[in-house]
Amino acid sequence: MGRSKKEPFNVLSNDVYKTKIAVVYARYSSHRQGEQSIEGQLAAAYKWAGENGYKIVHEYIDRAMTGRNDNRDEFQKMLKDTAKKQFDTIILWKIDRFGRNREEIAFNKYRCKKNGVKVVYVAESIPDSPEGVILESVLEGMAEYYSLQLSQNVRRGQRASAEKCQCTGGNQLLGYSTDPQTKKYVIDEKTAPTVKLIFKLYSEGMTVAEVVDEVNRRGLRTLRGFKFTKNSLYSMLKNEKYIGVYTYKDEIRVEGGVPAIIDTDTFIKVQE
Repeated sequence: MGRSKKEPFNVLSNDVYKTKIAVVYARYSSHRQGEQSIEGQLAAAYKWAGENGYKIVHEYIDRAMTGRNDNRDEFQKMLKDTAKKQFDTIILWKIDRFGRNREEIAFNKYRCKKNGVKVVYVAESIPDSPEGVILESVLEGMAEYYSLQLSQNVRRGQRASAEKCQCTGGNQLLGYSTDPQTKKYVIDEKTAPTVKLIFKLYSEGMTVAEVVDEVNRRGLRTLRGFKFTKNSLYSMLKNEKYIGVYTYKDEIRVEGGVPAIIDTDTFIKVQE
């Protein structure tokens, strides 16, 4: 479909540049949306370009990136490229692909306009008139509203899960896995012995450096398969979850909310 993303994006010749030249920007927010979301955006962009006499010369694609801010690699590269005069139009699926923060949308669109590049939306028809300015502002506000509402719903859902001592996402912890049915933490019989060994060695008098050397010598690894470091051990040795304490931010603390891997006496000795 169109130009390969891996092809070099060079300055176009004057003859080519006289035609209506465009690029397409596509983004999806999470892995759950799937690759089809990107493909659908690209297909719609190419269809619109063909119907309106544009030639798409490049695709900028950010995969699994939020639109709540503009800290996106391909998006920033595209904005930078607007100053090179290689294209005059950016084609997007909707305004929310450009962003979901009104201030950043306005600033980045001004940056494009200053470089002679206009932004068009395939699925949202905005007339080139004073009324179009109002409509576009409304759509930008709706995009930000949706983003804030979604974030609020996520936080509400996470807190509801935390009240049930369920996993709320984020980094998993060595020694535990998540029950797919209850979404609660359960002891991982494969990695829990590593946790027990680390606490045992440290409580018996080894330094953190010595424990690191010993577990690495035995071929034991972190949850991500890396060698242990002092930092990884420090965070582990201080984590109350290993004695069964479930915490969520500074809002929820439930003793017995997680199955304990380490006994309280050993944990207290380690803290001392």
